[in-house]
This record gives sequence, structure tokens and C-alpha cells, in this order.
Amino acid sequence: MSDPKDLTADQLAAHELLTELRTRITTQPLPYQYGIEASALKSIYSVFEFARASIKKYPGCQKFASLVADTLNLELRPLTAKWHRPYEEGQLNSRDGADEFRADLEGVQVKLRVFADQLHQLAYGKPSADQLTPPPFDSAILDPLFEDIPFGIHQKLAKLDASMIEAINNDEKREINERRGKQASDNSDVTNAVGLALSGGGIRSATFGFGVVQVLAERGMLEQVDVLSTVSGGGYTGSFLTRRLGEGADFTEMAWPHGPDPEPIRFIRQNAKFLAARNARENWETVATTVAGMVLNWTAPLFIIALLSIVAVLLSQFATDSKVLSISVIFPVLTTLTGLAFVAYGWSLRRSGISPKMAGQALWWLTLLTLGCGALWLVKMGHDELAKFDANSWKITGLAGVMGVLTTIAPSIMEFFPLLKNPKFKIIASKLFLVLAGLIAPAIGLAAFYIFWLLGEPAFDAGFWLLAGIAGGLGFIAFFVLDINLTAPHRFYRDKLARTFIHKTDDETATVELTKINPNKKAPYHLINTTVNLPTSESPALRDRRSDFFLFSKHWIGSTTTGYAKTDQWRASGNPVDLATAIAVSGAALSSHMGLGSKPFLTAILTLLNLRLGYWIKKPDNGAGEQHPGFRCLLREMIASPMSEKEDWFNLSDGGHIENMAVYELLRRRAKYIICVDGEADPNFAFEGLLTLVRHAQIDFGVEIRPELSGLRPDPKTGLSKTHSHLCRIRYPGPSPDTTAGWGLLLYIKLSVTGNESELIKRYRTNNPEFPHQTTLDQFFDEEQFEAYRQLGVHVTEGLFSKALLNNGPCPTSIEDWFRKMGQNLLLPD
Repeated sequence: MSDPKDLTADQLAAHELLTELRTRITTQPLPYQYGIEASALKSIYSVFEFARASIKKYPGCQKFASLVADTLNLELRPLTAKWHRPYEEGQLNSRDGADEFRADLEGVQVKLRVFADQLHQLAYGKPSADQLTPPPFDSAILDPLFEDIPFGIHQKLAKLDASMIEAINNDEKREINERRGKQASDNSDVTNAVGLALSGGGIRSATFGFGVVQVLAERGMLEQVDVLSTVSGGGYTGSFLTRRLGEGADFTEMAWPHGPDPEPIRFIRQNAKFLAARNARENWETVATTVAGMVLNWTAPLFIIALLSIVAVLLSQFATDSKVLSISVIFPVLTTLTGLAFVAYGWSLRRSGISPKMAGQALWWLTLLTLGCGALWLVKMGHDELAKFDANSWKITGLAGVMGVLTTIAPSIMEFFPLLKNPKFKIIASKLFLVLAGLIAPAIGLAAFYIFWLLGEPAFDAGFWLLAGIAGGLGFIAFFVLDINLTAPHRFYRDKLARTFIHKTDDETATVELTKINPNKKAPYHLINTTVNLPTSESPALRDRRSDFFLFSKHWIGSTTTGYAKTDQWRASGNPVDLATAIAVSGAALSSHMGLGSKPFLTAILTLLNLRLGYWIKKPDNGAGEQHPGFRCLLREMIASPMSEKEDWFNLSDGGHIENMAVYELLRRRAKYIICVDGEADPNFAFEGLLTLVRHAQIDFGVEIRPELSGLRPDPKTGLSKTHSHLCRIRYPGPSPDTTAGWGLLLYIKLSVTGNESELIKRYRTNNPEFPHQTTLDQFFDEEQFEAYRQLGVHVTEGLFSKALLNNGPCPTSIEDWFRKMGQNLLLPD
């Protein structure tokens, strides 16, 4: 460089500003993965300060001052003016909130690079273009992630017969090929399958998912989805898509995220309170049928109580005639023998060479007999005391019994009273009634036993035969009338879901059989995820889970543990399995058995109170015997035994009881691109659903997913997240643990707020601070609540098509192109 003394003021000023300009982010790309938008804006502000200082420092720099003034005022000032207030409000603290800023910044940086070249010309007499910093991901790193991967269940991971796996794969590949426009006979290999997973979360998840789906439809991405996997509330949206698209609706009817509503979306919006009765008559009919179902279920335990009462009458009569065998004689004898067994067991422990096993077994049996006999003695004492009651005492007891019965039925019918539709009040009332019912129900059972006993005394008199008739009547209902799938709230829940999400009009009553869905082949192949509860399974793999993944689909139903069978071979209470039943089972959140979340101490009481949306289905290869789940299934559900994969009936519940993201089955099939919409209730952002999926995938398939969730966790002070989504790799294993068969990509969309949402969403959140993670107990969405969640889904998904994320390029026309552009900006290098 020339001697500074020989340089002009313009050259010196240009040299000084160029030094600052080219050593800052102002002219270099801002990596989406690492860049901080607020810092970038500060860097832009600093250009003004440095330019001002240079002009002051070098008087007479006329050309420099003119060039700088034009650039600052015409190019930079519009950007800084536009983003000053959002910066002060904190909008640039989140990546999602700053997407528009990124797009503006990139446009300004192009002009700043031209400006830097002009400064270089002015300072040194020749141009010199800036070299751009390489992106975090170049083609050499990105391209392997987009290599083809075949779709289908891998035999090594399925633990099924090879012919069964081949049949399932062929049916599913044929459906996908037909959706892609190939011939119906074509079951050729499918590569790079696209999966859309809609999580559980009730109407909240469904509504959020609707917003996501509408944007995907508008952008032309929904029609490229090959497989739709749903669980629980995600199934509401999924069944809507399957019915509408599968029967010929255009994808545009699923779109219009900013209105006006297409007819199908309008129908859903107007029926958002799908569980609510439409009028007082329907409300009380629902209450009546719910109570009637509970009473019918009670015939099973009452039948057992009546039989025990008959046995008690006969034993009491026998003991009266044979004083030697009375409880008062047997109980002291057993107690003495048990005491001696304790001494013998202790002595055997001290003696070397003598096994205490025999003494221990004797002690166990004698203790059991002693406790049983003691219980019988207490029962007999209670009977003797009750026999002394006078008429007034029995009136008081009867009144207490009526109050007890009302308390036990309250939890089942409280859903249908308007006062109890407030989620906060419902939580308190549910817990209160459940505790009271848990205390009162056993007392009612014991009272019924004594009443039957007193009625049947003495043996073989008129009262005894009346008791025998009651037992016979209860047994007839329990064995030949009772169908616990129909007496449970499942039927009510199923009908409400069908009326809102499956039927096309208010008057429609058609049943859509699962084998007949998607006749037009436009809808994705639908996988409906449920849980099969197997608490007594001896399989080591199920020892902690107590359950397994159970799948409903158009062609196949089953699980790896219970086996699969063709869908047309299964029956739901004697009828072909239909879409509404499968969706209702997938959303059976409140059940006596709940997979990973089962509470053994509540199982019996939930069954007795009929607080059970779970469903019983029979193995197709067991055609003989009962065809409707009745007495035997109810008792098995109540005592949780026997319930294993070896039985002929299986208890099913919400798929979220084992995996709530609906991604597991897509990983089993090695989907290439997976869009996961997480709408579950997660107010603490513990990501239980996602991380449970990560654990299951690693253990069961060796599939590795490593999400980085820090940007999704909200700031403790503001409650705002930095982003709504995360893109991560899926590593599908090869033949050995250290090899990779291929890569997939998981786009995880989280129910979250970043602060740049619409004013409607902000207002709703101000009035409802729990938003967007209001309790799943709230299933009665009004129009404002429905719209807040739907708009949030729209906002989140439109952010994934932002100009900044797409490098200011055109909107992608394919899923692969979209994921590739997101990959350049969202994936983190290893």
C-alpha cells in the first residue's frame, strides 16, 4: 500500500470503513443454525457509527461521504427503521420470530457486498469481491442424507414369519403405488416414502393438526404424503382426511388456511364441541344409557356376590349342625399351627445342611389359611350383628346405600353436566368422586353380600330359592346379554367422533368399514395406533411395558406380540371393524389399563365404575366360544389376569399409552421423510412423547434419533420458545450395529409460541395463560378456542416455508426439495 501521507481523504476513509465492514457479519451469510439475529442487527447499526467517525476523521472525503450517505439512507436505514421496534420488543430473540428479518437482511447484504466492492475500488483503485463463508452444510455432507431408502418392514425388526412380513409389505406398497398413480397390480418397491404423524392430545391436538394440514395442502405437500400415522386425537384429523380424500374430495378442500372455510373444514369447526349433547333430551339420554351400561356391568360382580352368599348360607347351616367344624374352632387351631410353623422356619434357618424351603412353604400356606379363616370369622361376626338390626336401622342402611350408589355413578355421568365442563372444576370433582367411590364401592359390595346372605337364610326355604333365582338371573345377563364394549362409554365416544370427523353431514349414519376406506386411492395409507394391554405376559420384552403396539389399518390388524391377521378376519362385537371404532379405540385415554401409565391400584375401581373407554377384541383364529366380550372379559379387566398374548381376547386402549407421537410404525417401515405434529399436553416441555419414541426406536429397532431441543424449551421469564420446530436425522441401522442402511429425516413440529403469532392468538393466550397446553380434559372447544389452536398450526407451518428458510428461493414443489432446503438451514453438523 502507498504511504498514507500520499493518500487522499477519500482513500483513507474508504480503507477504514472497509476494514470494519469486511470483518463483521454485515457482508457475510448468517447461518440459520448458529446466527443470532439481534447481533446481526447491531452489526448493521455499527456501520452508521463507523461511517460517521470516518467522515469526521477525514475532512474533504467528498466521494466517500456521498457513497456512504446513499448506501446508509437508501439501503440500510429502511432495514434498521423497520426492525428497531421489533428488536426492542424481543422479537429477534427467537429464530422463528426473526425469519422475516433474515430475508430482509439477506437482501441488504447483497447490496452491502456491492458497497464493499465500491469502497475497495475507492481505497485501492481496483475492485475485489468478498469471498463468502461456506455454509455449515455443503452438498458433500447433505447429499448422502438424501440417498434412496426402500420402504417396508424389515424382517429382522418385525419378529414375524417372513411370509407374513412380505404380505403386509406388498399390501402397503401396492396402496402407495396406486396413490402415486401406478397400476393397481403394481407392488414394486417403494422408495423414499413420506409419512405424516399426528400425535395424541384430544381435540387440542386435532385442531392444531388441522392448521398444519391446511398449509401442507395449500403448498401442494399433502398430496405427496404416502402414509398417515395417527394416535388418539391425531386420529380425529386423520379419519377426516381418510374419509374425505379417500372418497374423492380435492386437496384444495383441505386447504384455505386463511379462509373462507371450505365446506369440510366449516363442518368440523361447527362441531368442535363434539362430545357435547345438542339438546337437553340428548344429554339426558346419554346420562341414562351411561348409567344403564354401568348397572349392566354390575351384574357380573353381583352374580359372584350372590354365589358367595349362597355358599355362605350353606356353610353357615352346616357349621350350625356341626359345631366341631365351626370357624370358632378352626381359627384357633390354624393360628396355633401357624405359630409353630414360624418357629420351625426360624429353626431351619439356623441349622446347616437343612433346607428351609419346606418349612417356608408350610409357613406360607398356613399363614394364608389363617388369614382367610380370620376374614371369614370377621364376615360371620358382621352377619350376626346385622341380623340384630330392627326395621328403622335397615331404613337408615338403605338410605346410606342409595347415597353410596349415587356417589359411585357420579364419576361416569359428570361429563354430561354443564357445570362440570369447566376443566379446573372437573379435575377437582373427578378426583373427589373417584376417591369417594373407591371407598364406598367395596362397602356396597360387602353390604350386598350380607343382604343376599340374610335373604337366603335358612337354607332351602323360600328366601333361599329367591336368592338362587336372583343369582340365576344375574348370571344369565352376565353370560348371555352383557357386551362390555357396548355398555362402556366407548359406544358414546365412537358415535360422537363419527358424527363430527367421519360423517359428511349431520344426518349421515353410515358405518365406514376399515377394509373399504380410501376407494379412490387419493388419501395416504392410514395406520391407526393403539395399545394392547398385556399385564400378565411372560415375555421379557414386555416386563416393564406391560403392553405392546397394536395397529389397525385397511389390510392388516395386530401386533408383533399377538400376531397380525387380515383386517376382514377381525370382528368388533360381532361386526366388521369400522373406521370410527378404530379411531375411538386409538383415543381411549381413560381406561382401566393404560399401557405404560397403568395404575394397578385403580384398575378394579375404574372397571367397576365403568370409567373405561378401552375395548376388547377377539383373535380371528379363535372363532369358537363367545363372540361378544362379557362376564369373563370384565372380570379379567377388573383383576388384570389372565391378560397375555396367549389369550383369545385382547384389551385395547389409547395408542398414546405406549407411544403418543404416532411415529413408531413409520420408523418400523423406514419412512424417508417424516413430519411429526406434536400436539400433546406438555406444559413443562418435558418432551415425554418424543423422548419415549426415541427410547422405543433405539431399543426395538436400533434406529437412532438425536433431537436437539433447547430452542423449543421456553424462556422461564417470558414463556416463549425460540422456535416451533426441529429437523433431525434418522439413522436406520444396517446388517450390523456399526453399519448404516440409510438415513431419514424427522421434522418435529411442537405446540409452542415464540411471540410473533397473530394478535388473535396473543389475545387468547393473555386470557388463557395455559394456552397452548390447556388440559386434555377440556374437549369442549368454542369457536375462539378452536380458531386459536388452528391458527397456531397454520402459523407454525407457514414459518417452515419462510423465505429465509428457503434461501429466498421459490416455494419447493416436492417434499424432497422442501426437506433439502430445510436441511441446509436447520440440520446441525455432527
